[in-house]
Amino acid sequence: MIGQRMFTKSLTNASLTIDSAEGITQVSILCTTSVAGTVLGTGVIGGTSSGALNIAENTSLTLGASSGFPITGLTINAPSGCILEITGSLG
Repeated sequence: MIGQRMFTKSLTNASLTIDSAEGITQVSILCTTSVAGTVLGTGVIGGTSSGALNIAENTSLTLGASSGFPITGLTINAPSGCILEITGSLG
C-alpha cells in the first residue's frame, strides 16, 4: 500500500492508550473546550518518572518518534466536559 494511514478521533469523557502494537509514529492532540485534557507518558529520565501534561483550550500538542519507531506507553485522557481532537500517523 502506498501512502500514510491516519487515525482520527474526537475523544470526550474517555481515555486512549497508545502502545507500539498500534504502529502510531506521530500523534497530534487539540483541546477544543475550556476543560483541559491530559497526556501521560511512561518514560523515565535520570530516575524521574513522567508526569501528566495539561492540554488547555485551544492548545495543541504533537508528539512523534523521529526514529520512525512507534510511540508506546502514552495515555491521553479527556475528562467529562473536555473534547480532544486527535490525529495520528500509522507506520
